[in-house]
Amino acid sequence: MGTAMVAADRLRGTVALDRAVRAALAAQVPQPAASADEVQGTRWRGASRTLRSLQSWIAPTGSATADLQRHELTTLRARSRDAMRNAPIARSALLRCRTSIVGTGLVCRPAVDHEALGITSDEAERISTTLRASWERWAEEPAECDAEAALDFYGLQALALLSAMASGDVFVLTPHERRLGGVSELKVQLVEADRVSNPHEAGDTPNCIDGIAISGATPVGCWIRNTHPGDRVDMRMAAWQYYPYFGGETGRRRVLHIWNDKERPGQVRGAPYLAPVLEPLKQLERYGDAELMAAVISAMFTVFIERDKELADSEGNPLGLFGTTDDQPSIALGNGAVVDLAPGEKASSQALNRPNVNFDPFFTAVVKQIGACLELPLDVLMLQFDRSYSAARAAMLEAWRFFNLRRWYLVQQFCQPLYALHIDEEVAAGRLVLPGYGDPIRRRAWTRALWIGPARGSMDEQKEAGAAKTRIEIGVSNEAMETAAMNGEDWNAVYAQRVREVTRRRADGLYAPVASPQPAASRADAEPPADDALPNPEDAA
Repeated sequence: MGTAMVAADRLRGTVALDRAVRAALAAQVPQPAASADEVQGTRWRGASRTLRSLQSWIAPTGSATADLQRHELTTLRARSRDAMRNAPIARSALLRCRTSIVGTGLVCRPAVDHEALGITSDEAERISTTLRASWERWAEEPAECDAEAALDFYGLQALALLSAMASGDVFVLTPHERRLGGVSELKVQLVEADRVSNPHEAGDTPNCIDGIAISGATPVGCWIRNTHPGDRVDMRMAAWQYYPYFGGETGRRRVLHIWNDKERPGQVRGAPYLAPVLEPLKQLERYGDAELMAAVISAMFTVFIERDKELADSEGNPLGLFGTTDDQPSIALGNGAVVDLAPGEKASSQALNRPNVNFDPFFTAVVKQIGACLELPLDVLMLQFDRSYSAARAAMLEAWRFFNLRRWYLVQQFCQPLYALHIDEEVAAGRLVLPGYGDPIRRRAWTRALWIGPARGSMDEQKEAGAAKTRIEIGVSNEAMETAAMNGEDWNAVYAQRVREVTRRRADGLYAPVASPQPAASRADAEPPADDALPNPEDAA
């Protein structure tokens, strides 16, 4: 027992000695001083509060609502609209989006889901044709679809998109109003974002934030003011009316909320598209105006009038003390102006070095940053396709990724819900008979549709057509997809028209210009014939 205790004491002494030696050796090695961030536990340099470059960067940690407060949103809307009116780059960005995303309109092509409904594809095609005719009757007549009777549905698409991007969001009411000579009662009424606010401009509460009524975590309705807060004509007493998003008995969509973009969970209002770039846009506008004015002045006959000092003193009015005399005529700049000088005066010119040779590189560099933030390449934003074909095509493809995304937003938030509401009314009125329409699953199958927008265009149609043909041949695409992408048309409509054309050609004794596959030509036969006109197959027969 005693021997074991002695051994244990020796072991503990050895361990203690080893620790002491290690500590002594470590003390001889210089250790880097711990930074303040390490003392505070900061592991990311971006989170440092001691780095001089980051000390002034104090970012708030607010919620989605706190980071987009009402008074700031009001200012952002006003400045965004002002930039759209007066800043060339801002207007270019917004109108480029409107033209490319909507253009002449997103056209509805009903595509009834025959598998979900248990009907044949031919029957689904027939019903889709009927639905399309009903929709076009409503969508193409402003008096039928627009509450203001000013725009057809395709014009409303463009207005909704532009308003949402300029203001951050826009609201759509779906009232029923029968007009003399009309068929449908459904109308589309756009409401600008400024009119949606808390009743009597009260502060936000957990149940009402910036005009949006909240139940739990779900927006359920909105409060709409009867007049625009900036209106100087309609001086009625301000009043607010509550509109639920869905009808209480039928669940019908009564209000649509069209967003510019929703970036955070819990966000109830949208920020304008130009909000992140308003400051550089304004600075660039000022810089451009200053350079333009300097160039205009330098293009004129710019002179400095020098007077003899003795002559000025003899007049009793030294220029250094009192400036010019009251009776001295003002000299205005002009193109090729000739100025008569008084005795003792002479004119000397000074070069202003305008236009500034560094203006365009700097201007372009800033516009590139603005375009990157707005997801618009420089070539597309400035309509400047003066580089190589590959660079221009890459810019177009990148821009169309953004345009297609925003087109999808518009379809989901605006076009498809209104199409479904139109079919609802037609079925309720008995103008359409769709079995089982009251079942939500079957209703979704009946109202399924494709939305085809204007084509993106082609920089080299021959190359684009060849690429489309290759995609179809290798099985990664089909004729319907390529027709929509290249022409913005429905393949069914194109095919039906082609059948009519070919049938009529044959009936009139003309051949149908359909190229037949030819065997691969050898190198000796690769040269085209002198007359490359296609032979008439009837002559060969």
